[in-house]
Amino acid sequence: MNGSEKNAIMVNYSDKELAAGVARELKPFITDHVNQILKEKTQDEQTPMSMSEAALWLGISRTTLSKLVGKGEVSYKSFNPDNPKAKKVFTKKDLRDWLLKNKSKTIDELKAVGYGSKS
Repeated sequence: MNGSEKNAIMVNYSDKELAAGVARELKPFITDHVNQILKEKTQDEQTPMSMSEAALWLGISRTTLSKLVGKGEVSYKSFNPDNPKAKKVFTKKDLRDWLLKNKSKTIDELKAVGYGSKS
């Protein structure tokens, strides 16, 4: 056996003791990874996207997105707010907020509120 190998000694632990020990050892590892993911997500949420990229991310045409922007339905940032033809940029956060605000109800959600039920 070389120096890098370790031996495990199994001792009689209860399920609770074993779970608590594993949780104690994994907590710092999991915490670090969750914090890293949240940091990356926050950065990703604020990364600016062009009109074409935003339309692709939403799964709609650029023309449809342009119409929604024209109606003031989708938030954006403009390089020159005084010029309506100036380049516009979008963030995933703003696009996700718009999606949630305009989300269609599922059949289960409609059933839950009694839509379509015969009285």
